[in-house]
Amino acid sequence: MSGIYIHIPFCAKKCFYCDFYTTISTKYKNEYVKALIKELKQRQNYIEKKEIETIYFGGGTPSLLNPIEIQNIIDEISKIYNITNNAEITIEVNPDDINLKYVNELKDTEINRISIGLQSFFNEDLKLMNRRHTSSENINAVKLLQDKGYTNISGDLIYGLPNMTIENWQKNLISFFDLGVPHLSAYHLTYEPNTVFSKFLKKGKIKEIPEENSLKQFELLISEAKKNNFIHYETSNFAKEGFFSRHNSAYWKQKHYLGLGASAHSYNGKSRQFNIANIKEYIKRVEEGSGYFEKEELSITDKYNDYIITSLRTIWGLDLNFIKDSFGQKYYQHIINKSKLLLQQENLYFENKKLKISKKGKFIEDSVLLELFY
Repeated sequence: MSGIYIHIPFCAKKCFYCDFYTTISTKYKNEYVKALIKELKQRQNYIEKKEIETIYFGGGTPSLLNPIEIQNIIDEISKIYNITNNAEITIEVNPDDINLKYVNELKDTEINRISIGLQSFFNEDLKLMNRRHTSSENINAVKLLQDKGYTNISGDLIYGLPNMTIENWQKNLISFFDLGVPHLSAYHLTYEPNTVFSKFLKKGKIKEIPEENSLKQFELLISEAKKNNFIHYETSNFAKEGFFSRHNSAYWKQKHYLGLGASAHSYNGKSRQFNIANIKEYIKRVEEGSGYFEKEELSITDKYNDYIITSLRTIWGLDLNFIKDSFGQKYYQHIINKSKLLLQQENLYFENKKLKISKKGKFIEDSVLLELFY
């Protein structure tokens, strides 16, 4: 089973924390959608002719495409691949794009999962991030989707914002769980290079919150999620039983996927491919039939390190037998040796013959992963 990711880079406004490839111009929207379909046909053998169990429209803001355009892309995928009957097909949306007309049209498509960028229930936070919606629009959008029959909904929240207090973060979490949304993706703010927030930070316009506050907010996130019967199945992802993101879980389980669109990534177990991050060049080169991506052949060390990153971030953990069988004795012995101290420090633990990161280890996750790299 494989997945397909479609990158829709268009945004009405640029969020101050975002470092994804996006543009606030929709000038080339029609040409871009045509190029996506051409790329699909040109690269149809990258993941062989496997069944497709997940399709994910990410961005950017995919809800700037109308539902007819979304369904047309799904139809083109179905002409090449066998989309399974129970496929998970997700679209990311902005709350202020969700109105009665849009949702009614969306119901006529095969989209069956909605990922909504809530980010905060405080208008001052939303303004700080340069979001184009309000707290009330968050609530109204979710309720409208639910009223129209969507049950598989995920919401995004951001914590660790400048001046964010533990009290406000708790209020955000309470507001989220009160909505009855079964999946939460919660990310700590990172100051990525070349973002507006990064520039504000350098100029002293904003300040990072103290590390101890970040840890308290993460601890609160974990405890509130548990209190509401959410399973912490990946570092930043929490869900009710039966509502894990199948698409993202496929990434973490190292399943193969094809990424379509400007800046999209692909992986087929042997190589990674990275599409050019420029809409005009992407459209031009797809039209020419070549030159719109770079390819990286993966060494056995690359594959081992990838497995460390993806497996230990999840509830499923790291399978030592898989390492021995897939990468050989050298890598197996390496992780046995490297994990000893981490086990003694209780940053890792064994469960059901799997090596897993502990609650304590989650607070220094990057350091734990680096220690296990080859």
